[in-house]
Amino acid sequence: VLAALAGPTLFMLYGDFIRRGSSIVAYPYQYKLSYWGGIAQSLIFWGILLYAASYRARSKIGRFVSGSMAGLFFMLFVVIMGTAGAFHAMWNTYLCIDGQLHSKNIVQSLVGTLPLGRPLVAFHYLMAAIAGGTLLVIARTLVRPNKWAWALCVWLVPISFAASTQIPTSYRGIQASPPDALYIHGYTAVSKEHLAKIPYFQQRFELKVESPDLRVQRRKPEPVPALTANPSRPRNVLLILQESQRGDVVCIEPDKRCDKSTPWTNAAAPNRHPLLQMRSNASTTAISISNIWSGVRPTESRELLHSVPLMWDYANAAGYDTAYWTSQNLMFGNARQYIQDLPISRGCVGTTVDSAADLDAGANDELVTARVKEDWGDLKEPFFAVVHYSNNHYPYVFEEELAPFRPHSFEKGADKNSEYINYYRNVVYRSDLTVAELVRSIRATESGKRTVIVYTADHGESFREHWQMGHTSALYDEEVLVGAWVDAPPGTLSEAEESTLRRAKNELVWHLDLGPTLLDLLGLWDDPKMASFKARMIGHPITRPERTLGPVPMTNCTWVWECSFRNWGLMQGARKIEAREWDHTYHCFDVLADPDERVDLGERGCAPLPDLARELFPAMPNVTPPGRPVTDWGK
Repeated sequence: VLAALAGPTLFMLYGDFIRRGSSIVAYPYQYKLSYWGGIAQSLIFWGILLYAASYRARSKIGRFVSGSMAGLFFMLFVVIMGTAGAFHAMWNTYLCIDGQLHSKNIVQSLVGTLPLGRPLVAFHYLMAAIAGGTLLVIARTLVRPNKWAWALCVWLVPISFAASTQIPTSYRGIQASPPDALYIHGYTAVSKEHLAKIPYFQQRFELKVESPDLRVQRRKPEPVPALTANPSRPRNVLLILQESQRGDVVCIEPDKRCDKSTPWTNAAAPNRHPLLQMRSNASTTAISISNIWSGVRPTESRELLHSVPLMWDYANAAGYDTAYWTSQNLMFGNARQYIQDLPISRGCVGTTVDSAADLDAGANDELVTARVKEDWGDLKEPFFAVVHYSNNHYPYVFEEELAPFRPHSFEKGADKNSEYINYYRNVVYRSDLTVAELVRSIRATESGKRTVIVYTADHGESFREHWQMGHTSALYDEEVLVGAWVDAPPGTLSEAEESTLRRAKNELVWHLDLGPTLLDLLGLWDDPKMASFKARMIGHPITRPERTLGPVPMTNCTWVWECSFRNWGLMQGARKIEAREWDHTYHCFDVLADPDERVDLGERGCAPLPDLARELFPAMPNVTPPGRPVTDWGK
């Protein structure tokens, strides 16, 4: 009888040890206590529910209650166990609060917003249904509840369920809790998040919205018709995307001395075409990659930003093999949903290569390089692929043996700013080493000799240049001027493309130009069936002479990702305007004449951009946050 009641937990424990048994055995003592405490809680939760479902009542009310308990057990078991197994099969980690918060659809959150039609996912739900049904039949056969004990258990069911929502779990880094506890903890959090938006619940239970709602949601890409690729030369295309990498720490142009943080890629791609004036249209990763991968403005509607095809969709429609590898931990802020339905044949995410990947800095970049090298030979030419690194993101992945910039310190105090910058430069130096290894490895393969590499970073990083630290907080050049280059083996570009790229060295270009550039390299830009998709893109291929001359939006507040606080900007040529939510006016800078952006030319100096910006972005409330310094350039 006890074995029958413990069956649900034993089933879960068996599956968990198959997936990560060696890790559980190696947990430090305190984490083992956490895990086995969760198992004890699981035994109580499932045991009480299964006991209540096992009573063979004679009365109609008793049969109804017992049947309801059986239905509740089966439903919860299939949803929780099926979701846990399927989620781990896809992402090599369990669904927890990090992967649940910010989810706009609370119904889809019940199943972790998983693609239920995918065979791998459906298999785990089927196995959970078979196991749940079998356990229920066994319990109803072997367990003979006493009437009064059964009645007590029925009353204990809601109590045990409520208690399960309150028990804390270990969910970040080391998931030292069973998968059912992680699921319940996460879904409780997302439920509270939604209830907190309803005034009654907000006041009655004193709920607070712990996180903003506007995070990337699951895409529903519109179909792309069959496309015909006609590149100027036979080639594959690879986009290498770095994280949080300022333009001024990169040797963008080939430099034999290269005393900056990227000597390794400088040596690995000596014949690259530099783009010295490349700017991101945001300093937030989710917005930046949306700009690059879709080519559409960040100011578009939520519906468009979540339905517009991405570069993989176009490439797949043209018969290209496609891949996406990243060290980013995509559990952060629902980021996994943005790439979940990509048509790719090869790939990985941070948790795939390291289940304990840091939520912000991701898995170690070298693990992703190793995975790309392993998969590279399986790609069928022609192909389109993206390698997306993450270790330059705070809290940074640092290694003392790879730290040439000294003195360095991880202390953020103003008196340690220069040392903190050196620390960051060492972080970039370390990541660059593995990026260079990737480039060299690719160039040593046969397909690599036919692969054009486009390199850039999602955004930069600020160190008090204009008061702020890190990124997402502003649109000054320390956060948006990024390194970028194109490396093309002989014969992979036409003479016209090479000539155009050489001329683009000092020309103003934006991430919104990169989508069209990738499409041109794939030979899709001139396909007549691309007309409706191109109409939404304001950028131009950098591989062609025409440049983007109209106003270019820049913002960290979009329907893909809400900002910590609002900030907006526009650029047209070298003139840039920017403002943050406490500003009553837009600041105007000439980024070529004043690269440090210290001389505010006033709104007239950038007319008509301020008026255009007010049409695009919300009104500025002119709220000054505590502690903001008063400066001549920040009035």
